[in-house]
Amino acid sequence: MTPEEFFMYLIISLVVITPIAARLYRRLTLNRTTRMLRDQLNQSRDNRTTVTPPEIRR
Repeated sequence: MTPEEFFMYLIISLVVITPIAARLYRRLTLNRTTRMLRDQLNQSRDNRTTVTPPEIRR
């Protein structure tokens, strides 16, 4: 394999692999972030319904 062929295949593979890897990373982080936000929302709802502090009147 000549150096020209090597770099041609390297560039082609990077052009194909990089967008796929970026989409996979974005999807994984989006799923993780969504899960964390849902957990926090559920915790805040649970805390709000079980423990309601009395209002302080001034």
